[in-house]
Amino acid sequence: MTETAGGKGLILSESRNLRLFSFFLFYVSQGIPYGITTTALPIWVAANGGSSEQVASVIAVAYLPWSWKFIVAALIDRYTWLAMGRRRVWLIGSQVLMTAGFVGAAALAPGPTDIDVLLVVTFMIMAGGATQDVAVDGLAVDILPEKEQGTASSFMFGGQATGGALAAMGAAAGLQYLGSATTFLLFLPALLIPTIYAVVLRERPGEKRFPWSEGQAARINVERVAEDWLVILKVTLRSLLRGASLHYVAAQSLQRMAMGILLPMLPLLATRFIGMDETGYGSMASSMDLATAVIGIGVGSYLTARFGPRHAVVMVVGLFITAVIFLIAGRTLWGTPGGFTATYAVIALAMLLVTACSNPLRMQLCDPRVSATQFTIYNSLANFPVSIGATLFAVMGGVEAYQRPLLATVGLSAVAALLYLTLRMPSGMHDSATPKEFEKALQPRVE
Repeated sequence: MTETAGGKGLILSESRNLRLFSFFLFYVSQGIPYGITTTALPIWVAANGGSSEQVASVIAVAYLPWSWKFIVAALIDRYTWLAMGRRRVWLIGSQVLMTAGFVGAAALAPGPTDIDVLLVVTFMIMAGGATQDVAVDGLAVDILPEKEQGTASSFMFGGQATGGALAAMGAAAGLQYLGSATTFLLFLPALLIPTIYAVVLRERPGEKRFPWSEGQAARINVERVAEDWLVILKVTLRSLLRGASLHYVAAQSLQRMAMGILLPMLPLLATRFIGMDETGYGSMASSMDLATAVIGIGVGSYLTARFGPRHAVVMVVGLFITAVIFLIAGRTLWGTPGGFTATYAVIALAMLLVTACSNPLRMQLCDPRVSATQFTIYNSLANFPVSIGATLFAVMGGVEAYQRPLLATVGLSAVAALLYLTLRMPSGMHDSATPKEFEKALQPRVE
């Protein structure tokens, strides 16, 4: 099977602008379940008298499907239909799965006090989003030139924040006034648009757009596919267990745990100290998330291009620490609607930029033969600490003792910043290494 030049239309490998738009759109789609489960549902529970433990449990369960994505990633690396592209069949299937999750959630139709049912619903709709994320991230590692990774990462996570903000705003109002069943059904058209787009898109020239179309697999995809499970495991472990990879995972885990402490705290602070209801908090949070998404695309692209992803992430972790210290010491200032909104905006921007600026490091550490598996393991290892952090928030006293978990957040973030600062890529690598230089650095040396 060889690569051909036949076929016109939407082909990712042929257009930088198309790549940036496509990854933005697919991340908007996965942002919908994210915004609902991490913003709308927690504030719905909190505004209806939910405890710190109940709000934290929603956040913790929301991140669980994202912690086990490496299982799906191994399947995506091993099985595909190369004639339609290495990732596209999985991308289409995952969009369908995400849509099915919303239909199931509407059928269950939980109320704000039905915590057990809400946890099932949260898991269902996030499972679809997590599967879609695996397919999109694998496609990004496959198709993006190294020089575009920083910019694309900002578009990707800006897209997720945009989708999450719009979904949080709509779902918060919908849950309060229309109920959960109608709210989940109203999101189906927004999920169908990227599904149809994935159907008409192609990864490389000469590939099939539809199963019945003419076309064949691109040579580069044929060369990268690992058909032996043992080979996939060996290549993945060799890359993951390198010193720079373990160093990165430690830094990422601590910072994500710190974020996990903060996520369930924010809606509880809003309801207990500011007096916001579901719609008020949803509108505020989504407006700020949307604004920071737009700002984050530009700022993230600039920081990674100007300073490199390693130094950029240290800078934005510093911004995150500053905002958390303000929450600890400045209650008289943030204890008003305006002050809380401003503080939320800074925290939301910092959390978006931490992910966007560190994402290129993950891409650079991946072996292209097992990119979906390895990249997803990095993402899985990033998400499980969020669940741990949400649990720690409840264990450390919840919102009633909010300064204690906030101090832990500062400590974890400070250590993470130090680890990012001292991170060194594999021998022969630096923040702006080319793909060929990185591939050479991964090869075992002959003594």
